[in-house]
Amino acid sequence: MSHLSTLIASLGHDDPDFSVGRRPGGGRSSAVLALVSEAGNNIVLTRRPLSLRHHAGQVALPGGRAEDTDQTIVDTALREAHEEVGLDERLVTVRGTLPTAHVAASSSDVTTVVATWGGAGTVGVVDPAEVALVQRVRLADLANQSARATTRHPSGYRGPAFVLPDLFVWGFTAHVLDALLDYGGWSRSWDRERMVEIPEEYLGAQRLLGGTL
Repeated sequence: MSHLSTLIASLGHDDPDFSVGRRPGGGRSSAVLALVSEAGNNIVLTRRPLSLRHHAGQVALPGGRAEDTDQTIVDTALREAHEEVGLDERLVTVRGTLPTAHVAASSSDVTTVVATWGGAGTVGVVDPAEVALVQRVRLADLANQSARATTRHPSGYRGPAFVLPDLFVWGFTAHVLDALLDYGGWSRSWDRERMVEIPEEYLGAQRLLGGTL
């Protein structure tokens, strides 16, 4: 079974280990899209502008808050991906979801929708006020032991991080990527005691509550 098939088979199940803080409930309903190539070799990531109030400068998956016009949380993820990176939803296949997680920094209950696409069409920055960069990142690069680390925020938050030559991924997105690598069998053993600081340009004006992200 391929890594991608293993990932798809793992979706839709409750996983008590997938958590970035307290259990979801009472937060704003939101969704992000984990868009994986059908070949299973890359995922689409964005970087937020430094001017944003929440998650400024951070690497993120396309996504945002649910709106009244969204019939399902999947609709939210696809709509946001279209608005942020120009994704044509007709070209993707939704495969399932990860367990909803509470993100304290934005007071949101976030569901990760996992979808695959063949790479047809283009994705890129639609509105520079919302997205500063769109990049396809190889899953093998994320799984590389040299890219894995644990990071900490001045608030006390600790969690997984991915240290790439041109990107630093931490917070909720790093938790999602960590889960996807585990579920798909891409993960390798890595040094969880390796501690790295969050670069200042990836902190922005973020203020975390209660030491969680």
